[in-house]
Amino acid sequence: MTHIGFAKGLTTAAFVAAGVLAACSTASAADAWLEELEPRVLKLADFSGDQTANFGKAMVAWEEAITEFTEGKITFENYWSSSLLNALDTLEGVGDGVADIGLIIPSYMPQDLPVGSWFFGMGAALSGSTVHDVAAGGATALETLLTFDAVTEEYAEHNVKVLQATSTPAYNLLCNKPIASLADAEGKRARAIGAVWASTAEALGMAPVSIAWNEAYEGLQRGVFDCMVINPNQYVNGLILKDVAPEYVPVTMAQLQASTWVMNLEVWESFPVELQNFITQENIRAAYNIWNGYLQIEAQAGDVIAAGQEIHTNDVSELEPVAKAQREEFVAALAAAAPGSISDAQAVVDAYLERIAYWTAALEADGYAVTERTPEAILKAFAGLRDVDLSNFYAKFNEEVTTTLMK
Repeated sequence: MTHIGFAKGLTTAAFVAAGVLAACSTASAADAWLEELEPRVLKLADFSGDQTANFGKAMVAWEEAITEFTEGKITFENYWSSSLLNALDTLEGVGDGVADIGLIIPSYMPQDLPVGSWFFGMGAALSGSTVHDVAAGGATALETLLTFDAVTEEYAEHNVKVLQATSTPAYNLLCNKPIASLADAEGKRARAIGAVWASTAEALGMAPVSIAWNEAYEGLQRGVFDCMVINPNQYVNGLILKDVAPEYVPVTMAQLQASTWVMNLEVWESFPVELQNFITQENIRAAYNIWNGYLQIEAQAGDVIAAGQEIHTNDVSELEPVAKAQREEFVAALAAAAPGSISDAQAVVDAYLERIAYWTAALEADGYAVTERTPEAILKAFAGLRDVDLSNFYAKFNEEVTTTLMK
């Protein structure tokens, strides 16, 4: 029988000292990666805003955690609002090392990222309920981009590593005239950049138009077009459209799917596994912070909408079924439009929908019911966004997904 006890002839004091030395040796071995880590400054490029925006705040916190974990050896230089790379340059720029980290919208570059762009169409598979679209939709997009080989390999071909991805709340219509029926919508011009939104606008009888983002405010003001397909947070954020689009039409249109943060693959592979694992955890925390940020921004918009002084909320009971049917048709057609690198595309679509349902059920189990699309329910949901607590949801995601990504 094996007996575990003090070694023969070793005093208690000596044994304790030996144990301390062994522990110190183990700690030294564990910290050896940090001693060997070369100091470096990583460049982050974000075209979408600055450090006060939702993405910016989350990524600054991400940077601070990494700098602290590496005891100051990894630091960052930030280039906000396209000051280093714009939306169309970021994929190539990060792959070439112009920046080390950047934000990608895959649908902006369908030829370079056909799989990522194809998944963008899954933004139509949403409920219109803000909490569920941000958290369940975001969790599904995040899980897919981190685990689906066709996506990770596609990004790797451009010498980038996916860090994390998030999805916005549903898009609605912000209009300069009331639209509460199909007759009202008929022939109205809606800025809808992308087939996933343009097809819904067309189903409502509207005419999609392409207007540059920086011309949208003036375009609505002058009546060049009538509605903008965008999040309601644009009443208080970004373009601040409350003065030129006072008619809120909360018909559910697709969310912007899988805004993706990437890192230069060679930089990622140069890191020791201990640092990679830490960054993986912080990637998920950054996505979580972005989810919460979206909820807070939408809550601010909800304050303005609910006040009813500047914004009028239109009843979409006639519009919503038409939009819902069209979105379902769009998702049903995705498999036939899949890139050749995806085998059994229908199974991929089905699995994606199953994961959305799974994460939605997790939120419902935490007490968050899917909001009905009536004016009263929508305004009530806006009012409750500040009280949403996603900590259990975040813990569940970490337990079931994040741990599987660790090496």
